[in-house]
Amino acid sequence: MKMTKAHLGPNRMSSRLLEEMNARQIRNNINNDTIAILVFGACENHGDHMPFGSDFIFPMELAKRTASKSKNKNIIILPAVPYGVSLHHNEFQMTMSLESHTLEMIVEDLFSSIVKNGIKRILVINGHDGNIAPIESAARVTKNKNSDVVIACLEAWWVLIGEITSGLFEVWRGLGHGGEAETSTMLAVRPDLVNMKYAPMEIIPKFPSDTVRIYWKFDELTNTGATGAPQKATVQKGMQALKALENVLLSFINNMDKSNWRYGLSLK
Repeated sequence: MKMTKAHLGPNRMSSRLLEEMNARQIRNNINNDTIAILVFGACENHGDHMPFGSDFIFPMELAKRTASKSKNKNIIILPAVPYGVSLHHNEFQMTMSLESHTLEMIVEDLFSSIVKNGIKRILVINGHDGNIAPIESAARVTKNKNSDVVIACLEAWWVLIGEITSGLFEVWRGLGHGGEAETSTMLAVRPDLVNMKYAPMEIIPKFPSDTVRIYWKFDELTNTGATGAPQKATVQKGMQALKALENVLLSFINNMDKSNWRYGLSLK
């Protein structure tokens, strides 16, 4: 039987996903102007209503939508890394955690592989708080070894979204683990994986100070695996949040492309 475009499946001919591309497509599409997107997540309890893979499922969808809508057609999305530093969630069943130094080496090795293939523009979309420090450390080591490489990172979308969508979320600016914002975004992209019937009651952790950070364990904050106000989540809030985050990334890529991914003194 002759294979047609339809037999190749949806988007097979124009995939941005590395795992769906063959060697010929790579040769024809990868060059010094390519942007590589890397997604880092976690596998851990997000309450009885949310899937364990929330921290990479949503960022991966964000990456796909950003790549598909970008004016830049030279973007490749690498397979998501589904495990992160989740030591602070270890008291909850089936937490899959890496040590911080392990993730740091994984990130550094992936950056190194990207650079060895001639790609000098890397955009990280991170979906989990425990990954922030290892990603930064690995990025600084890589940058020190390769001064011509640009590494950018959307570190904490769950914080940013409350800052750029004034009034969208009703409680705690949408913050929370499996909370209002995170549950809303999952309702927007994978409603089949969210069961609002089991969304726990609102819990906003109390701390003596907002200015001095406490390095807590998650079971010190909640008994359910979730914080925030998940029962306030809606598909509509999730769609608005997704659109706002898409705009942030699309604007970043567009502005970086205009300057040929140069910044600082190199623009003089």
